Amino acid sequence: MSKFSYLSCPNPKEQHYKSFVDIFRERTESTPDKEIFIHRLPDGGRKALTYKELSDKATKLAKYLVSKGISVGDSFAIMGANSLEWVIGEVAIFMTGAVAVQCQGSCEEFNETVLLLKSTQCKAILLDPNNDPRYLSEMSKFFQEKETQIRDPETPRVVLLSKPVGVDLPFIGDILSEEEDSKVLLPVVQPESSAVIFTTSGSSGIPKMVEFTHFALTNSPIGNFFTTENDITFSDRPFTWLGGTPIYSLAGGYARVFTDPKIILQEEKIQTVWEILKEEKCTVATLFPYALKDMLDNAEEILATGYKPTSIATGGQIPGSHLNAIAGKFCERIYSVYGSTEVGLATRVFLTAETAVGNVGNMVPGYEVKIIGDGNTTLERGQIGDIVLRSPWMLKGYRNSPEMNKDSFLEGGWFRTSDIGIITEDGKFFMKGKSADVIRRGTKKIMYSAVEIAMNNFPGVKEVVVVALPDARLLEEVCACVIFEDDVSIPEHELRKLCLDKLGDNVTGDSPTFYLTFKTFPRLGNGKIDRITIKKEAMEILKLC
Repeated sequence: MSKFSYLSCPNPKEQHYKSFVDIFRERTESTPDKEIFIHRLPDGGRKALTYKELSDKATKLAKYLVSKGISVGDSFAIMGANSLEWVIGEVAIFMTGAVAVQCQGSCEEFNETVLLLKSTQCKAILLDPNNDPRYLSEMSKFFQEKETQIRDPETPRVVLLSKPVGVDLPFIGDILSEEEDSKVLLPVVQPESSAVIFTTSGSSGIPKMVEFTHFALTNSPIGNFFTTENDITFSDRPFTWLGGTPIYSLAGGYARVFTDPKIILQEEKIQTVWEILKEEKCTVATLFPYALKDMLDNAEEILATGYKPTSIATGGQIPGSHLNAIAGKFCERIYSVYGSTEVGLATRVFLTAETAVGNVGNMVPGYEVKIIGDGNTTLERGQIGDIVLRSPWMLKGYRNSPEMNKDSFLEGGWFRTSDIGIITEDGKFFMKGKSADVIRRGTKKIMYSAVEIAMNNFPGVKEVVVVALPDARLLEEVCACVIFEDDVSIPEHELRKLCLDKLGDNVTGDSPTFYLTFKTFPRLGNGKIDRITIKKEAMEILKLC
């Protein structure tokens, strides 16, 4: 056995030298009538697309875009809520040979949309617009002047994914109702060509642009390692995320059911989501840890439906041991994945009563991992260090960011994940947290995740978020923000004792110094905890600002 902190999983499958467009056309030819995307609407209705319907609509839209000057290699933004029109639009972008720039969220002000288009250097945009009257007015003026050539001819073109009242701009519904132009030819897309850019938040306000090739998309194991063609999957994750993108469903051939992501953010809606899973006969459901907690809190009602999916997939944070109770009760098995936008899903672990907290399981075929220390040297097993990953289908790089690429990639193509982990002497891989998620209390370094995991297992505690608060003497202090179970209230002195027993004191140990009670935690639009807002609220409560 190697003494070094290194693991790999060879890929047994033959790699395809094909573009996403090639794979999509093959799927359409073999299963033209298969429903591949199902949109469940707030009123209980459903809309669906078969491969054939999607192919016909995307081809028509792609020819329209080519006729308007879109060509191979152009950056083409797509922004808006999950919808069937969004899927049609992205496939059409791929067919033109352009690069789909998936822009997260929606801009409150139209000038934010303009800045986004400029920063990503997009030639066009498929847009589901904000319905604010001022936004619509500024949007209409900006793009209509393009059509009359009053504005700079470099102004991006637009196609709307939905049609607000009173707005006269190209709309996907109108384009799809017209006759297809048979004279327009679509290009042959090369496998090495860039296919998609996932935008992530940047500290400077300019998004990081994570670029992938067609070859990476068509050979990634995400499309067939976690699911099969016979599965019906549910995921409400935004299409703009790598973890929510429609690309892998289309390439892998498995149906995808989706809803508005805001629905599952409401605790009382977990039963609505469960009914959707039952009605659509979903075999695999992707649910965030907070939704799984809601399931446990509403177990009686959910179990009364008599429905269980085969698998539940979760991720986004280190799962607590309480989630191990889900397997066998709500589904046949539950697994957690580890990865990132840049590298994809790199590991999978099935959660059982024996699963140790932080164990991320086995590598996905085609991935390698190692733990490095100072000087980028590979550490021996049993030592904590920085996690670096490598695979043939991770990001090509950050577009237009040579300095970021220089800082992120090591010799040999290894990518810095910004995570901290350990490979044990017996070859188990543990993720311990983000390298940035460390509170420096004096000379003591404390991991957010370690405190949160410990406190989440205390009886009566529903959820814990740990934040760092400024301290004039120690630089930072640890504050635990706690939500208790209904009708439970644990006095602060009891919490302190529980932490003392589990984490040590707040001098040489990891225990928090401050404890605050919350009723709910603010969340971002993607469902993740809004730690910045929680920290601000904690500082206000403690009068530290």
